[in-house]
Amino acid sequence: MTIFNNGIGPYQMRISRMTVDKLGVRLYDRVSAVVAELIANAYDADAENVSVKVPLNTLLARRNSATHEIEEFEHVIEVKDDGHGMTPSDANEHFLWVGKDRRKDEKLGSLSRNKNRNVMGRKGIGKLAPFGICKIIEVISAGGDPTEKGYIVSHFKMDYDKILEHSDEPIEIERGELDRTYMDASGTTIRLRNFLPKRVPNRETFHRQLAVRFGIQQLDFSIQVTDSRNPNENTPFIVGCYDIPLMEKTRILLDDLPVELKDGKTLPVTGWMGLAKNAYKNEEMAGVRIYARGKIVATTRDFEKPAGYTGEFTLRSYLVGEVHADWIDEDDGEDLITTDRQDILWESDYGRALRKWGSDRIKAIGAASRQPRRDRVEMLFLEASDLDKKAHNYFADREVATMAVRLGKQIGRLASEDELNDGEYVESLTKVILTVAPHMALMEALKEFRSRALGLNGGINKLLDLFSKTRIAEMASYAQIASERVEVIRRLSELIHNDPDESDLQSILTDALWLIEPTWTPITINQSLKQFKRGFESYYYRKFQEKVSLAIDHGRKRPDFILANMSQKLHIVEIKAVGHTFNNNDWDRLHNYLDAFEKFFSSRRKLEQKFEGGWVVDLICDSVNITDRDMVRAYDWWRNKEKIIQISWGDFLTRATIANEQFLDVQDRVRDEAYRLSGERGGS
Repeated sequence: MTIFNNGIGPYQMRISRMTVDKLGVRLYDRVSAVVAELIANAYDADAENVSVKVPLNTLLARRNSATHEIEEFEHVIEVKDDGHGMTPSDANEHFLWVGKDRRKDEKLGSLSRNKNRNVMGRKGIGKLAPFGICKIIEVISAGGDPTEKGYIVSHFKMDYDKILEHSDEPIEIERGELDRTYMDASGTTIRLRNFLPKRVPNRETFHRQLAVRFGIQQLDFSIQVTDSRNPNENTPFIVGCYDIPLMEKTRILLDDLPVELKDGKTLPVTGWMGLAKNAYKNEEMAGVRIYARGKIVATTRDFEKPAGYTGEFTLRSYLVGEVHADWIDEDDGEDLITTDRQDILWESDYGRALRKWGSDRIKAIGAASRQPRRDRVEMLFLEASDLDKKAHNYFADREVATMAVRLGKQIGRLASEDELNDGEYVESLTKVILTVAPHMALMEALKEFRSRALGLNGGINKLLDLFSKTRIAEMASYAQIASERVEVIRRLSELIHNDPDESDLQSILTDALWLIEPTWTPITINQSLKQFKRGFESYYYRKFQEKVSLAIDHGRKRPDFILANMSQKLHIVEIKAVGHTFNNNDWDRLHNYLDAFEKFFSSRRKLEQKFEGGWVVDLICDSVNITDRDMVRAYDWWRNKEKIIQISWGDFLTRATIANEQFLDVQDRVRDEAYRLSGERGGS
């Protein structure tokens, strides 16, 4: 455009070829995307058959790590079609005019020349797409009206480096040897050479990548791909629709669900949406594909729906679909597609309407999919855990085994599919279910027994059945306790032999006080311990202006002592690191505590009465070496009063192991007894 400014001269706009490079070439860096653009051109040229020859599963070029130069291989990618082709004048006037909107050209228009197809091309930059992966584009095209010699040929080669020279003058394109000759049939062949370091994916992936780019549902258009690297070994394949197995009852058809605008008008939509049977396994599978004129223009996983909605994780991992909306790419309307044709301008009027429409569809799919999703996860858990077989092997009582499976269904459906691929997670969940199942069966039996109690329906058999389930539930609890105690002893043994941090030892002892006294059980946290803790910490601070921390249960702060109430005797546990020798400094500090404990209790008779067995400090350290004579005398005096009991970590572990020996084989005995009892009930 030329604008005159008061006779001074015209303003002139110049467009650098580097701008074309940024707007066109750099938008395509994947082989499948480049091939798809060439296929789209063939479709617009009324082709019925497109043949693609490409070296599958191959690196097209390599960058030398030392010189950073590209090492080229002798590969060629070829896309050939039987469309109406181009004459030399067609090529000059249309193909080589970059950025020309063909739909506004009177000679071309928005429909294809012969078949009146809605053409896919619009922006006029797709022809440069191959430069995203190569340096040379060779075009051989025969077109125009047939003559006695055939169809006239246009043959030229486009060189990336020459096109992007700094000069912005018109570029002279190299003519090929076939230019202005004739061919028997019309059509176009495009060959790509001199590649950048790009890789062609394998057969399966390349097919997926091409299939998702087209939503063409016409019988007169076919795409065939041949592996040029192994043409005799691999059979050519036809690019078809990309089918995704769907979760049952989640598919919805869109033909009768148009997009509504604010003014009451509607925009037609066809296709489907639903939830995939499996979580996304590849990027082509992910999300809803949106097509205009048979070519993909966007992919969305949630139609730009803000985060935080119910079922967000599932929908972002399973939502799939195929939406056809040609109005996104209307000839005369606003261009709603981004330059790279990979997304929609969502903030446009049509974009906002489509976003709301998609959000409504997501809600409908989410509501319809809840039960199928739960059923599927339930089935996957039962398969992964083999729960039915394990339950019937573990419990001879059929009702308990059935309860385990029922419980497994209820708990399993709460897991995510990813978690069910974790064998350790599934095994842990299975153990919990097998532990809880006898108690659930007992509760069911109690409910049934109570409902029949007044009428005594079922008589003695029902009562015996109830007693049997009580025994099984009780033994399952013992088995769980045994398993936990064996595991704690194992962990303690590992720690002692691996130079542990003192806080790790405190953590174990606080959580498993039965290591100190096997009869201890965690029924409740004794209120007397709480009173002693609060009172003594306050008393000690007033007396010595030093804070002391007493732990009833393990917390973040490292405690000075651990408290436990066992058989109405207060145990104050002081531990030292493995290998540590209790010395003069340690005793000087502990002596203050002992004196404080003694005076604290003597002044609080009511609190002392709550610990009828008195109190004692359990000192766990590997050795004692107090060298000061007076300190030794004081230490012995407290020991003789049985206010200090010292034990090494080795002896502590041995004592805990011996004291809990009954648990080392209790699981086997419990299982044998459960079999016996269940067998008796099953045979009665």
